[in-house]
Amino acid sequence: MEPLSVSSKPALHLQVKLQPVLYPSLRQLVQLLPLDYRRVLHRLQSEALRNPFLIDAQLGGRSAETLLGDISPDWYEPIATPETLQDHLESQISVLPVSQQQKLRTLLPWIAPSGYLEESPDVWARGTSWTPLELAAMVPVLQSLDPPGVGARSLRECLLLQSDPTDSLITHIIRNYLDELATGLATSAGLQPLLHTLRHDAPEFASISMSELQAAVRRIQALEPRPGRNFSYAPVATVVPDLTVQPAGGATDELWEVTLVRAVESRFGLNAEAIALLDTPLPPAKRQQLEALFQQAQSLLTALSQWQENLLKVGQFLCDRQQAFLRSRNPLDLLPTSQQLVAQAVSLSDATVSRIVRDRYLLLNISPRQILPLSCLCPAAVVGGRTPQQIQQVIQELIQAEPPHKPYSDAQLVHLLKLRFGLAIARRTVAKYRTQLGIANAAQRRKLTTTP
Repeated sequence: MEPLSVSSKPALHLQVKLQPVLYPSLRQLVQLLPLDYRRVLHRLQSEALRNPFLIDAQLGGRSAETLLGDISPDWYEPIATPETLQDHLESQISVLPVSQQQKLRTLLPWIAPSGYLEESPDVWARGTSWTPLELAAMVPVLQSLDPPGVGARSLRECLLLQSDPTDSLITHIIRNYLDELATGLATSAGLQPLLHTLRHDAPEFASISMSELQAAVRRIQALEPRPGRNFSYAPVATVVPDLTVQPAGGATDELWEVTLVRAVESRFGLNAEAIALLDTPLPPAKRQQLEALFQQAQSLLTALSQWQENLLKVGQFLCDRQQAFLRSRNPLDLLPTSQQLVAQAVSLSDATVSRIVRDRYLLLNISPRQILPLSCLCPAAVVGGRTPQQIQQVIQELIQAEPPHKPYSDAQLVHLLKLRFGLAIARRTVAKYRTQLGIANAAQRRKLTTTP
């Protein structure tokens, strides 16, 4: 046997580049996962109008005579629609810190066509994982976005947001004499009463002239009282749940049953009449086009089945895990549940669970009925296996039990949390949670107890 020789030439290294390939049904599934059932239904209805192999059971199929001549062209250009105010704001929100983005998106449905922010923090927070204080803290951020004046709660606030803060005259008029200004512009007497009021009630404007007042009024009139008027308006869709949950055997049953609000899959299927056309003589180009549409229809129906199956799996796992919360509706009963934990439990990827949980809702079908964001069942554990709400509760209990004349400082609260509960939390985090609870700092609490 000849000895093996070692070549002096450098070894050849083969570099193989793996390109990610998505099967058609998987590609369709990725597109369906973020959609609620109404948008999925619209997607399937639109596809059924374009694809002769997909049939909507509620509308019926099309005749064989029209199938060959009713295939959409290769080109399609949707009609461009004017940008809505919400779209305009969303493009700005997407570049802000992640910690602010979801809270700001929670406020978007409460912005009226005029651009004003309606309702109160208590209303904004209903059915969300945020507190009223957390959402109220986002209002100045919303008001800093374009167009100027957006997010105002009143005409006065809208004009102040747009005015130059260094222009003391118009700021003073808007803050204190907006009604008088409107009356002065509407009457024949004009601005004389307002001029007289300014001279006597505001010492800094005792020598103001009519021409200066008229110039200030023109600057105010140049402001936009309805900052949303230049954008199109699309009514914000009403929240509709995809899933419903209720005790499996009645109100006292400990097992929970999760079902789809609408089973979209049962409504769509393959068109047998269209499939039969594939067995008839056809020009090669037409056959190729029909076969491609047939494969698209099959892939879409497979993706639809997987969409419903994955949605049910995630919903059932979360409801089984959060039974105590579903009974009490108390956020303190929520168990820390990361999306990674959900993904491992139901054998899905983290990205798939994220798409399923985001912007999806669950109907709690026991009295009183309530619609909950599915994401609220996935609270992250901050430290020590506790949710932010649970840590806030611990802080509140410590402060309630503190000596009246020696309230705990934030540093002392940090020490007590570590000593009694094993929670290692930074002082700034304690201060943040205390502020969110609406609790004053130690110095202010001490003043309250010592004030006679």
